[in-house]
Amino acid sequence: MSKTHLKLGAIAIAAAFLFLPSLTARAQTSDQLARKKSIADLREIAYAGNVNAQLQLGIIYLTGDGVPKDDVEAVKWLRKAVDQENALAERYLAEMYFKGRGVTADHAEAARLLQMASALGDAQSEYNLAVLYTQGDGIPRNIKQAESWMRKAAEQDLPAGQQGLGTLYENGEAMRADPIEAAKWYKKAVDQNYVPAMNSLALLMATTRESSVHNPQEAIALATKAVAGGTNPDYLDTLAAAYFANGQNDKAVEAEEKALARDPDNDSYKKAMQKYLSATHGAK
Repeated sequence: MSKTHLKLGAIAIAAAFLFLPSLTARAQTSDQLARKKSIADLREIAYAGNVNAQLQLGIIYLTGDGVPKDDVEAVKWLRKAVDQENALAERYLAEMYFKGRGVTADHAEAARLLQMASALGDAQSEYNLAVLYTQGDGIPRNIKQAESWMRKAAEQDLPAGQQGLGTLYENGEAMRADPIEAAKWYKKAVDQNYVPAMNSLALLMATTRESSVHNPQEAIALATKAVAGGTNPDYLDTLAAAYFANGQNDKAVEAEEKALARDPDNDSYKKAMQKYLSATHGAK
């Protein structure tokens, strides 16, 4: 079985588009001349100091939406918005520093920008900052700070934050291990159809010794849903664990075979397969 880990979430660029009301209709037209005019108007507003226009222009250059992609120009406009304490711009500029796009890669600077965005209450930045604290990436590892920021993200109903807080409760690093509390937070993210949380909750239900949480049949249902909703081979590994916990050894082997087909060199999957095969042969 694979261990649940926190992973830094990638920015969903499209979700942050902040078209100004006066430009929305023109930005959506298929006519290239109108699009160029709308970008020219946006640039004029951005130069005048409008922070939303600066953010939008940065994203346009980042994505190549109506202009050639230009990371340096994207950084220029994002930085102007950062200078006006715009949380989204801080988060996006942090991503640029993480990836070395338009700037020299600098994880410490990325962490600093995420701290700024988190202080302004941006939930995704709070989550990303929490992950950095768990990894000690660009910032000293501090599991207590990780728990604090992850909780803030979770309490803003960010599914990744809810799953992350559940993981911290399950692993018991920042606080006493508590599978009941872990399951509660996983469930909040599952209720938002967050596939990674389905996997986390399924694995917990399949493997925990806490009787009020242990539920192999529900684990099978959740893991099956996760497999249908994502391509991560860990989801198949979890499904195998759920089948095994429910005494369905043959199905556990079948699911683990599919996980290994996607990731043949995964030692954890290989060990799980050996266990399931031994149980299957021993039962015959």
